[in-house]
Amino acid sequence: MKITKIEKQKKDRHRYNIFLDGEFAFGLYEDSVLKYGLRTEDEIDENKVSEMKEFDEFGFGKKVAYSFLAYKQRSKKELTKKLKQKKISDKSIDKIIDLLEKQKYLDDRSYAKNYLENKLSSKPVGKRLAKLKLSEKGIDKELIESTVSEGYSDDREIELASKLLEKFEKRVKI
Repeated sequence: MKITKIEKQKKDRHRYNIFLDGEFAFGLYEDSVLKYGLRTEDEIDENKVSEMKEFDEFGFGKKVAYSFLAYKQRSKKELTKKLKQKKISDKSIDKIIDLLEKQKYLDDRSYAKNYLENKLSSKPVGKRLAKLKLSEKGIDKELIESTVSEGYSDDREIELASKLLEKFEKRVKI
């Protein structure tokens, strides 16, 4: 197969349309085009095409993941769901998650601890509700148990419950 044309896309100026043998074949981001040094009249085979598409998808997935994590800390499940919405393959998702864990951008233990602290400071909840919320975020059951037992002593739960009771009594005026 021969690359007959490489043109910039109209809607996304960082993306290029690749034409093989006169027909549109696929789109790539400019970093993929540069990495593979693509030029018109280059000969490429199916293996090279699939390698380029895989690299491009991985690069796109990383961009999505970084921007999603830039807003606030997320769990693996939340990030996986977001990447699946963007139609990223499971293989690329696994590679992206491994990379982000190595870079310390994705850590379910840290996420669970921070989530629990924020919940307790903003709107106190009991152990059961905290466990439920963490499991909804896709946190492992053992990790939930250890995090909740560390962050919630019985004394703290009683203290939070009494604060809520005082707040409720003021509203109801029993």
